Amino acid sequence: MKKVFYWSPFTSKVATVKSVINSAYSVNKYLNKNLFRATIIDAVHEWKDYSDILKKKNIELIHLNKNSIFNNFKKDGFLRSRMAYWYIFFKSFNPLHKVLKNEKPAFLIIHLITSLPLILFLFKHYETKLILRISGLPRLTFFRKILWKAACKKVFKITCPTEDTFKDLSRYDFLRDKLCVLHDPVISLKDMNVLKNTQINLDDRIKEIVENKKFLLSIGRFTKQKNFLFYLKCIPEIMNLDRDLYFLFIGEGEQKLEFLDIIKKLDISDRVLTLSFTNNVNYFMNKSEALVLTSLWEDPGFVIIEAGYNNCQVVSSNCPNGPMEIIDKDGGYLFKSNSKIDFLKTIKSVLNDNKRNKINKKIVLKKRSKKFTLFRHCLILKKNILI
Repeated sequence: MKKVFYWSPFTSKVATVKSVINSAYSVNKYLNKNLFRATIIDAVHEWKDYSDILKKKNIELIHLNKNSIFNNFKKDGFLRSRMAYWYIFFKSFNPLHKVLKNEKPAFLIIHLITSLPLILFLFKHYETKLILRISGLPRLTFFRKILWKAACKKVFKITCPTEDTFKDLSRYDFLRDKLCVLHDPVISLKDMNVLKNTQINLDDRIKEIVENKKFLLSIGRFTKQKNFLFYLKCIPEIMNLDRDLYFLFIGEGEQKLEFLDIIKKLDISDRVLTLSFTNNVNYFMNKSEALVLTSLWEDPGFVIIEAGYNNCQVVSSNCPNGPMEIIDKDGGYLFKSNSKIDFLKTIKSVLNDNKRNKINKKIVLKKRSKKFTLFRHCLILKKNILI
């Protein structure tokens, strides 16, 4: 049996976490269990909150550290997140080396904090094929470029989530021969069918608006990347286009307090609603007029794919490196990233567009979203990577 280990320690709940779980689950579900078995490495108990999900999906964890204070300190903001990063790095260095030496997995797929396994493989010898999984378009900083160039000879494959990222990284000669495209496993048909029949608890005000009013939906962390503050400052002018519109934002993050403060200053508290978390985005997507994504970068943008599969209209910035590839001109509505004028113009087009054109865009986007199912992901893994 070939062991497939996943390394993806995280400091906050990002989309990559879902991708890792779905990828490991797809290996165990669709590949012969006598030939392959996927396991996730838990560096410092960061996977603690996902124990029920992993147990339900029959995914085992390998715990590197019995004693860890990782879940006892805050990890938000730039400085704290960097401190958490270094804590994981130094706390897991020797334990990860021992696991690789003793367990001898056939493959190690690395997603986040990839510098640690890259350095280990650079200076140590393992009976393991190393797969670098790109999670978002990487900035090849001075240090990262040196590390990747030095460690590349020890890397078996480098997978890219989009064609655009593949093209961007192909510019580097030392990476080109290692690159391949592997779409993220975003869509789980089984999970979606379960969620369709799952009740959701909401406070009375949000429930009334979601069930009976017109609203635009946004989902993601309140960070610079998602650019929600830009969107929020445009809302008074969007309200002039349609007085019946409401705006629902779902997520948490370091800019949440600033976001709430701006709502008060703009005096739009009666129209803008926030929800911290939901495990059933499908419910809101099916009720909304459209999903609005104002990100400065994505790769590829999980929420776009989920919206497309849920027959939800999508309005997105044309930021790198996913929305344009998935939506294009016929799968939704794209606007120039961070441009207020173009954003308002696009929202107006959506509100005034005819029903037939909207339906056609939904159909196109749903077809494209099917590339991101767990089954399709596993087929590519088997054909091009786990060899």
